[in-house]
Amino acid sequence: MSKACRVLLGAVSLLLTSCGTYVPDIQEFWGTPDDAKHKVIKVAGQVVCELRRAVRRVVITDRPTEFVQTPGAPPPPPPRDLNWFVNKWAVQVTLNLIIVENTALTPGVSLNNVYRNATTTFPGAAAVTTPQSFSLGLGGTASSTATRNDKLNMFFTVKELLYGAPSIEKPCIPPPTDADVFLQSDLKIYDWLSAALLPYGADIVDYANNSTAQNAITHDVKFEIVSSGNINPQWKLVRVTANTSPTLLAAGRDRTQELIITFGPAQKGMLAPAAASSHQATETGAAVGQAIQSLPAH
Repeated sequence: MSKACRVLLGAVSLLLTSCGTYVPDIQEFWGTPDDAKHKVIKVAGQVVCELRRAVRRVVITDRPTEFVQTPGAPPPPPPRDLNWFVNKWAVQVTLNLIIVENTALTPGVSLNNVYRNATTTFPGAAAVTTPQSFSLGLGGTASSTATRNDKLNMFFTVKELLYGAPSIEKPCIPPPTDADVFLQSDLKIYDWLSAALLPYGADIVDYANNSTAQNAITHDVKFEIVSSGNINPQWKLVRVTANTSPTLLAAGRDRTQELIITFGPAQKGMLAPAAASSHQATETGAAVGQAIQSLPAH
């Protein structure tokens, strides 16, 4: 067996034992199997902690929005309480943990045949020497992709979050460990919830009217980290040139964590149909976007 064939077979063997050919692990390659459960617990715990803190700050700590009357203008709306929010609303939380691993093998070999230089003469001028050769390129591509999508769904009433809220002084963000690469930041849930309820305080939207159960507010946060590497050894001999492709072997790992939060009126232990449909539509859009992103480049 020639040296080029042995190199090609070795690269294929490496492909079959590399990422993209088995179910990806939640933990990173430098971690341990115990890191998987620690990551899920920490991520879910941070989300619930920030949810509780946001609800408590909006309902208890923040003062109701008060508007100053402009001279000559109609009187502004009076401060509005959030009893309807506490007693009649709930929240649906969906946490998607998506891991995509891929490997691609692109071998290329060029078979060379060198000929004697050709000499062309011209009357009254110097001769011109031209090198001659023949080259036949051979190449192929093999790739594999494995996707893991883990989903956590959580449902709370606003009252449950309010009375289970932690101390505002206690941080929600857990300390970093080997269990995770990211999600070590403020998810901005309070900023979003406070801003989303402002139209109610300004008498623009009547969230308190639950007779139609059409009101809903949704927050969507997505974190993504992509890491990749490649190797491309090259040999240039008289008869053979290998590897002629830009990359012989490449591997990558794409980690995505997406958080979808929808507040809306509660009916029979779940979100009202309109709010539930809004949450489902956001999930569907996220799934379609992830599928498009995972398509191979052409």
